[in-house]
Amino acid sequence: MDSSQPQALVSGSVQQLLAPVLGGSSSSYAAYSNQIYYTKNQTSRIPTVTPNLGKLEASARARLSSQAYNYAAGGAGLESTVSANISAFRAFSIIPRMLRPVVPQRDLSRTLFGRKLPAPVVMAPIGVQKLFHSDGELATAKVFGEMGLPYTMSTASSTGMEDVARINGAGSPRWYQLYWPNDDELTQSYLNRAKAGGYEVLVVCLDTWELAWRPRDLETGFFPFIDGVGTSVGLEDPVAQRQLGYKVTDKMVTEEQIKMASLYHVITTSRGVSPRWENLCKLRSWWGEGPIVLKGIQSVRDATLALEHGMDGIIVSNHGGRQVDGAIASLEALGPIVSAVGGKLTIGFDSGIRCGADIFKALAIGADFVQLGRPILWGLALDGEEGVRHVLKCLLADFDLTVGLSGCTGLTDIKRDMLATRYNSSRCKL
Repeated sequence: MDSSQPQALVSGSVQQLLAPVLGGSSSSYAAYSNQIYYTKNQTSRIPTVTPNLGKLEASARARLSSQAYNYAAGGAGLESTVSANISAFRAFSIIPRMLRPVVPQRDLSRTLFGRKLPAPVVMAPIGVQKLFHSDGELATAKVFGEMGLPYTMSTASSTGMEDVARINGAGSPRWYQLYWPNDDELTQSYLNRAKAGGYEVLVVCLDTWELAWRPRDLETGFFPFIDGVGTSVGLEDPVAQRQLGYKVTDKMVTEEQIKMASLYHVITTSRGVSPRWENLCKLRSWWGEGPIVLKGIQSVRDATLALEHGMDGIIVSNHGGRQVDGAIASLEALGPIVSAVGGKLTIGFDSGIRCGADIFKALAIGADFVQLGRPILWGLALDGEEGVRHVLKCLLADFDLTVGLSGCTGLTDIKRDMLATRYNSSRCKL
């Protein structure tokens, strides 16, 4: 052999095997863990934000003001529903299968409302994100757009509807969550702007037509909307501006006018008047043939009514425990609802997801997709856009690894009989 020729470190076949990991180009979500290990080995760098999903909240709490943290972490009343949402997942245990035909590239894709998505994961509609980082909704919308996963924008966004759509990216799947105003003209304007901005799915929030008793916020009188945080959608709306008689975006507007406009926005969306089933036909006529999903369903009867009223989907949710103290845990509500309307409506799950195993369990019980809320918010608080990207990748990697190590080749293998509970573990097919 000519010693003057450079020698390859490894063979071509080994290089081909290692390239996706070393170059960070693997399409597998699970490969993110290998990338973290390799980066540490080559550069001595470790993640700025912890990959321990159980430590995210404590880390974010140390970074945030007490008011911002309590606003996000808190719930209604004694916060028993917040706790129940978490503990409900601990009542289920995954039963892994062995010697299954599992390969590194698992099929986690799912089609929702005509869109094929790389994973059954959707950003939950979280408002006032600039409370937690100056990047706010621009960070979360950008990252979810990059990942090809639906971003749900809240009516309580602290960034305008059009700006969120722009950063989310042309062609990216995005949904709009409506806090339903009592004013029909204003509602139509919101929906028209959403459609013009490329928001494909209308998510109607049913449970927050009035704010619950929230002691953490009440102790300090903290209500960010009065200061104009989380009111961008309303204050930038042409109908709202006409009704107010001035544009809040004008340079000559006074602080008092901004506060009055913000109060107007709050009152139009949470004045204590509940939406009603018979008015869903209005939303259908204004939104057109696009999908409409009802968020906040917790009873079988309401799930059945959603089907009867021609809705396209529901999200089983108790608003993260922020509205009714002592309510049923979202995961406890999911099973009976799936039994009643599964296969007839698209069923989403929200409230309590903290890790990949939680995603697995919700899907095994019958959810078609899950929404991610607080963990993404903690990532935003810790490192803005990069924090969101890191936490989302961690959650997806954790989920992907849980799927594979449980013996599943993809979503189609995740079945209800892969879960044991404290009630049925002695009878399950191990």
